[in-house]
Amino acid sequence: MIKLQQMKIFQMVADLGSIRAAAAALHLTQPALTRSLKELEASLDVNLIIRGTNGITLTEAGKVFKLRTEQILKDIDSTKKEVKDIVAFKNHGVSFGFSSSLAYTVLPETIKHFQEEFPKTSINLLEGQLTELLPKARSGELDFCISIIADDIPIDDFVIDAFFSMPFYIVARKGHPLEKSTSIADLNNADWCLPSNLSGYQKEVESIIISEGNDRNILRGETGEIRLSMALSTDYLTLAPAAIFKEPLFKESLVSIKVSEPIPNALYCVMHQRNFPLSPAARWLIDKFKANIGKYCEFWETVNNAEESRSIS
Repeated sequence: MIKLQQMKIFQMVADLGSIRAAAAALHLTQPALTRSLKELEASLDVNLIIRGTNGITLTEAGKVFKLRTEQILKDIDSTKKEVKDIVAFKNHGVSFGFSSSLAYTVLPETIKHFQEEFPKTSINLLEGQLTELLPKARSGELDFCISIIADDIPIDDFVIDAFFSMPFYIVARKGHPLEKSTSIADLNNADWCLPSNLSGYQKEVESIIISEGNDRNILRGETGEIRLSMALSTDYLTLAPAAIFKEPLFKESLVSIKVSEPIPNALYCVMHQRNFPLSPAARWLIDKFKANIGKYCEFWETVNNAEESRSIS
């Protein structure tokens, strides 16, 4: 069996070109270092070095082994750093990203329960779209994120757990000239305030709601708060999750435009980086989100009960 210490010794000998110099650098005796090299060669059943009066020379096998050893040792150093970074990050609390649908419904209650259960654990929240959240989840800045998945965004390095299905509506302020519209064609000349990220679910929905002949401006808003604010205060239309109508402000001030064309539900998933294990607190928080979603079942369908829950590409 090849030992890590043997690889380090071989690497030092190969770099310095001298058994004596390598022994001094590693604070080993020359006999001990030579014995380790011989054990390594015996494990590989091949000669790695040629000893001479002017130092050592690598055999062809030794040259290949040196390249492999360099990469292995670099990978080990990188892994050690990643593990230390993960532990340091986890000890600071829980951070997660989410879409605006959670903010209007299940988020406040779930966070309240979390703080009761983990009073000494800090929590950091980030609202955003999938393209904003994934880089932070990949780096470990976020423990996990809850968002609409998209087939055109690579997430192979994530553990994906289907969460719930959510209907989306075309939304306008009460009294909007188009609030009684019954088809997408009626909205041909409407102004829209829509998400800035045009991919996945959003891309498919816009292909339905934005008519080819619509030559009016489409305003792009980064957050759900911006888009709903524009819909509340102006004649802009927007697309919003059904859950917003649990909020008294939105229920009293906004209406959904009931067009005949079906708008597909969005499938939300919780995802975390495959190489970053979830802390117990993060896992508890995800389980609590799942438990609380049932209270909003008039808008949300858990994936187990939804007959047509699906990923939108």
